[in-house]
Amino acid sequence: MQIIPQIETPVGENYITFEENLIKLLGTIEKAGLNNKNAGRDFPDIIIEQNFGVNGLLLCKGLKDRLRNINTAYAFNMRDKNRISILSDLITLKQIGVKDIVVSEGVHPLKTVFNSAKPVYDVDILGIGLILKRGFMNYLGGIGDKDEPDFFNLGVVVSASAPVDGLKAKKLINVGADRFIINYTGKNPDEDIIKYIKSEKKEIFLYVKESYVNDSLKDFIGANERLNIDAIIIKITDEKANVFTRQ
Repeated sequence: MQIIPQIETPVGENYITFEENLIKLLGTIEKAGLNNKNAGRDFPDIIIEQNFGVNGLLLCKGLKDRLRNINTAYAFNMRDKNRISILSDLITLKQIGVKDIVVSEGVHPLKTVFNSAKPVYDVDILGIGLILKRGFMNYLGGIGDKDEPDFFNLGVVVSASAPVDGLKAKKLINVGADRFIINYTGKNPDEDIIKYIKSEKKEIFLYVKESYVNDSLKDFIGANERLNIDAIIIKITDEKANVFTRQ
């Protein structure tokens, strides 16, 4: 099982220093045998989550320029972006060769440091699936010197704890989502929903904040192996001191 770190873009730190620390972190993960490169799966090595810090697209390109063999994913939420911003990001990602994206709805601004802001929600994750798999991006030729109609691997963040979550997963499968990122909240997800998604030949990642990993990371992995998931995403807050560096 592959373990993938996810981190938000830095606010105060120089992005060059941040990139260098991420490269060291990836080396630590590889040394611990947690990136599972020998499995033959083309999963992301790291996920850069756009927040109000440095532009995540810049970091994705910087990491790819430094490490040619790195597979970087770009994560963003629908709360903060209108369709012009979304299309601009997608075109840029295609230009720089980043195929993996992770999309979430995003929590309401009331639960963030910008609690007086209004959410955008111009397009939801079903809408981004339609844009990527059936709409504008499918017919945007000439980007990257060749026409690749289904360029992106679309990962969508969902819950798996109630019947309505299963219905949402079915809709996302119908629009062409490639990966399902199950949000772990401390309780085991509904295994029937996971089995349904797997039956549709879709990849499943478990998304976990590092605060939920109370024991060793290997113990946490072992406790969730029965779910038959493809990878675990660990959301970290510090690239220098985190669940990977304390192993």
